[in-house]
Amino acid sequence: MSESSSTKPGFWDRVGIGLSGICAIHCLLVPVVVALIPLWPAFEEIHEYTHLVFFLAIAPAVYLSLKRKHESRAVSVYLITGVVIIFCAWFFHEYLGELGEAGVTLIGSILLIKGHWLNYKSKLQA
Repeated sequence: MSESSSTKPGFWDRVGIGLSGICAIHCLLVPVVVALIPLWPAFEEIHEYTHLVFFLAIAPAVYLSLKRKHESRAVSVYLITGVVIIFCAWFFHEYLGELGEAGVTLIGSILLIKGHWLNYKSKLQA
């Protein structure tokens, strides 16, 4: 599946930056929301699957962004490492605790944003 003529260069990088940004905002706001609504037990059940949902949304954007040959290996390293970290935050959430999970996911989101941004910039210069 290659980027078609209807898909502008860098489309998947822009999608990835947006999804990673939403993921980062989620991680920053969850502790605040949890502190404000401690009586809402359904929130914990929904939050349990949030990282998996973000991973499943972000992974295709990373894959499609990586299909293009890169001038720098840094793009691939940032994107792959970011996705792996977000997956690990979900998979090991019981060991990390709520703050650890948010912190690890935030690191993954930052790496994804950096990788997508570098990839997007390289496509503009090409």
